[in-house]
Amino acid sequence: MSARREQFEQEDTLGLEDAAKVLRLGLEAMKALVEEGTVPAVRLNQKHTVMLREDLIEFLRAEGRRQAAERKAAIGKRPAANSAQPAPPRARPAKVRRISPPDLAAYEVKG
Repeated sequence: MSARREQFEQEDTLGLEDAAKVLRLGLEAMKALVEEGTVPAVRLNQKHTVMLREDLIEFLRAEGRRQAAERKAAIGKRPAANSAQPAPPRARPAKVRRISPPDLAAYEVKG
């Protein structure tokens, strides 16, 4: 393992780029999470934002639990695949209304 990676894995505080690597996100997505207040962070100045590694891990745990609960609730609402009762019909997407093409004769050059 490289020295940089060992140092990275041992640090308690992370900058935006390193935090994005931990969460496997792009830098812009990480900035958005910080701006929304979803992930706790401290702005030291305009260029430096710092997060605690444990806060990132707690965010992952909480988000994972929330998403798992949503999936579990969604599964509870669907009938089992082998049940006798049919599944409710799915709503079809609205058809796109086609408009008639413009009259191009008005644009023809007469001469």
